[in-house]
Amino acid sequence: MARSSLPRPLALLLALTAAFTPTAGAAEQAPPLCPEQPIRVAVLGDSLADGVWGSLYRSYIGCETVTVLRLTTVSDGLARTSPDDWLTRLSAATGATGRAEVVIVQIGANDLVAIRDGTSRAVWGAPGWGALYQARARQLTERLASGADQVFWLGLPVVGTEKLETAYTQISMLQAEAVAEAAAGSARAEFFDIHTITMFGADGFTQNAEVNGELRQVRAGDQVHFTEAGYDLVRGVVQPGLEGVMKARDATAAIKSLALQ
Repeated sequence: MARSSLPRPLALLLALTAAFTPTAGAAEQAPPLCPEQPIRVAVLGDSLADGVWGSLYRSYIGCETVTVLRLTTVSDGLARTSPDDWLTRLSAATGATGRAEVVIVQIGANDLVAIRDGTSRAVWGAPGWGALYQARARQLTERLASGADQVFWLGLPVVGTEKLETAYTQISMLQAEAVAEAAAGSARAEFFDIHTITMFGADGFTQNAEVNGELRQVRAGDQVHFTEAGYDLVRGVVQPGLEGVMKARDATAAIKSLALQ
């Protein structure tokens, strides 16, 4: 599979945005591809990532070749927990192979805190914090990609609290730059900016969107998290890329099988 890089084509972003507008009837995802080759998909991050994990788990529960690994921790993040610790959790979950073919990352909602770097401490919002955070995001991307076919990193969504909205936008920008740097250095990684997409066609934050012709609540009451319907729409952002990896693995296996005949 060809490595993706930032910025993503504007046409693709517009297409994804249009697909989730209420006027376009933001349809729930069709039953996903069930690949022939076994594949493990690890979802890593905080409570937002846990919702994405839940959507993937529900989607693939009837597919024996897909294992969805849950590497999510509520109230955790990348400021409190180092890339090394996240990688240790991945290794513990994947066993002897120590890898998952696809890793989906969503993290940052709890990262408005100080970062400790050795004996130094950088406070959120102070000079130096952004550089330390971006370095952690890049290190995590590179090391995850070194053991995976593809890393998909989801940015933070639009939220209904102005203070968090400004901070989350800054966090996502740092993450996007980190993933872009890692991708430029040959890491198979792609960042998805979901800020506009999670407006679901509105001018800003919205609690509801049209799903299959019916107005549904897509955001939780805290105006940060999503309902199941909302998480299904967020999962839809990475679904084409995930299925691309699955198809590529199946095609490679088929070619090898023919060569052996």
